[in-house]
Amino acid sequence: MTDRPGIHKYMSRGLVMRVHLKSAWKAAAILSGATLILATDPPAVARVADAPIKTDARMLPTLVSGDEPVVVTDHRIETPHGPLLYEARTGRLAIRSEETGEVRGYIFFVAYAVKSKGPPRPITFAWNGGPTVASAIIHMEGLGPRRKTKSGMVDNAETLLTESDLVFYDALETGFSRPAKPEFAAEFLNLKGDVAATAEFIRAYRARFRTVDQPLFIAGESYGVFRAAAVADLLTERGEKIAGTILISGDIPSIPMSIAFYDAMHVPARAATAFFYHRLAPELMKDREATMKEVNQWATTVYQPALEHLDGLTDAERDKIAQELARYIGMRPDQVDRKTLVVHVSHYLPDFFDGDKTKVLSGHDTRELEGSTDLGSAPLVDRYIRDELGYSTDLTYTGLEDGYMPTPGHPRRSSGEQFYYNQDGLTKADWDRTRKEGEVTYIARDNPTWITNAIRRDKAMQVFVASGRYDPLNMCEGDVAATATLPMELSSRIANHCYESGHVVYRDEAARLQLSHDLSDFVRRTLASQQPPSGQN
Repeated sequence: MTDRPGIHKYMSRGLVMRVHLKSAWKAAAILSGATLILATDPPAVARVADAPIKTDARMLPTLVSGDEPVVVTDHRIETPHGPLLYEARTGRLAIRSEETGEVRGYIFFVAYAVKSKGPPRPITFAWNGGPTVASAIIHMEGLGPRRKTKSGMVDNAETLLTESDLVFYDALETGFSRPAKPEFAAEFLNLKGDVAATAEFIRAYRARFRTVDQPLFIAGESYGVFRAAAVADLLTERGEKIAGTILISGDIPSIPMSIAFYDAMHVPARAATAFFYHRLAPELMKDREATMKEVNQWATTVYQPALEHLDGLTDAERDKIAQELARYIGMRPDQVDRKTLVVHVSHYLPDFFDGDKTKVLSGHDTRELEGSTDLGSAPLVDRYIRDELGYSTDLTYTGLEDGYMPTPGHPRRSSGEQFYYNQDGLTKADWDRTRKEGEVTYIARDNPTWITNAIRRDKAMQVFVASGRYDPLNMCEGDVAATATLPMELSSRIANHCYESGHVVYRDEAARLQLSHDLSDFVRRTLASQQPPSGQN
């Protein structure tokens, strides 16, 4: 987790993201002409907690000066499809200057590969957000073959490894990733440098391990969605094929919409939160599905138009909108700012319970209170990487471990505090407003059209979007509505999924199972859709 104020406090819970309620919506909702896929009952799969079968670690030789050795171990877990035997590769790849060959940084990764006698298996590169948070969560709680629980590491029978080889990427200054020299850090700790380094890592890994023939998927979570969309844009601009892009807990960051749209589309999630806490009027507590339909209708047909013509509203009209908004989000009308008619997240979370400072909604999952979210055990990550995977290092795993700081010296600064957004289109004024209000709306509006650029270039690429119902900065209905603004040839390749979860989907068991099922299905369907017709090469 980063230490940044405003957006950094609430939006970049980069450490990951999402959860699911026990009951899930049973039907698909057709909203604004685009499909929102709501989580249904997940398949029942038993978890296996036996210790993995592992052979002794072996070291892959380095190729050129500046390389570091990669540790390889063999493992086996049980899945619903039978035993899964796989190879784990753990190490750091050098990021080199193209012109000079000088090593600028070392990127830590953990990769898993399954030997196959059939056609090349797909390969998925995955990371978390932050923007400077290591991949431990998406890796060890979500997609990887071993899963972190309160009782220890267990086999992840639902791992995406059954469908795709996996590479978990730790951006520079996260995990064990470091600049080659301190002065090189700045070139990585900005959005453009981060995207360039990620694209280079993908190229270097595929060249090093000869995976260039494997269909490519990329997956990002939270800020990692920005990174994934921008990397997809960069790679397709270079002519590289991407089978699919997976965007988890970060909405769709490159379909620019108005600020009024984003503010309106945050209302349904807040209505769901109010329903969860029984803070809605009796008539709205009778049927959640009917209430959510009513709220979405009001947000799109009344609230958003009002926000778009704010200066033209009379005092009476402002009062009416404030009264209706308060009714739908479970707050008092006097808590709605009459000037903006918006309750920004920086006020919404601490003020939801009438300003009771002992009860502040979590920025990860509004069904929980601040401080109650279990962020996981650092010792489990340590033992898994250093013991089970055999990677030996005395570096600190940044984000989970603290190491030496010279004293006297400059104060400790997280990598998140050093990171800055420099994407084209983002103004300083919008960044300042983002930090002040705790919203991501200005960044979302200003972002380049990364993902739409990519799917326009690559006519076969598919996009999977996952949002959590109780994530205070994501918007299930908003993703669908934004997608519906695109031409059909683009919107038909974006699948929006809504989970009864918070920002960290994997931390709710029902959501984890459903998301795992949906991702596996997405990979299979994407590959099937991209196969040439029978009889063609």
